[in-house]
Amino acid sequence: MMLKKMLLPCTLAATVAMGATLQAPPPAHGFANSAPSFQCMSCHPGPMQPEMIKLSNLPDSYRPGQTYTFTLKLDSTLESLGEQQGGFAIQASSGTMIIEDRTHTQIVDGILTHTLEGSHRRSWSFSWQAPGESGPWWQFWRRPEPGPDVSITVMAVAANGDYSAIGDEIGAAGVTLKSDR
Repeated sequence: MMLKKMLLPCTLAATVAMGATLQAPPPAHGFANSAPSFQCMSCHPGPMQPEMIKLSNLPDSYRPGQTYTFTLKLDSTLESLGEQQGGFAIQASSGTMIIEDRTHTQIVDGILTHTLEGSHRRSWSFSWQAPGESGPWWQFWRRPEPGPDVSITVMAVAANGDYSAIGDEIGAAGVTLKSDR
């Protein structure tokens, strides 16, 4: 009799807990708040679409020590069913990535990526400071050494917002910038 009295409240509590868990919206974690790796395809199946990635304001060559501001845009017609529109990860082999918009971008483990709020869009701006120094102005006659070739790698997802990895579009691109010296 005592076992039945204890079993009923425990069963009822477990049922309520399971129901609350099943009714709760999917958690907004995982890569919706950042993509600190280039492993998008490990979760998001589908063909790679490099033409989706548009990186604007790239110089033909970079000047050592100069800072450049870029815009990354995902050119996709995929409609989102929810708040999550997309995400990205970008890394440069040399130089320094600089956050211009702390609300929508962040740096995680040396990779520039989106924040949770940043996953609600498909366009982000950021800066990159080229490696090396141009030297003091009074040494204008001294020609600085050329900087290294810099590889910029981007991987991005245009999300359909259904809290699953299926049906999203994935793109990857890479560019190499040479020093103007």
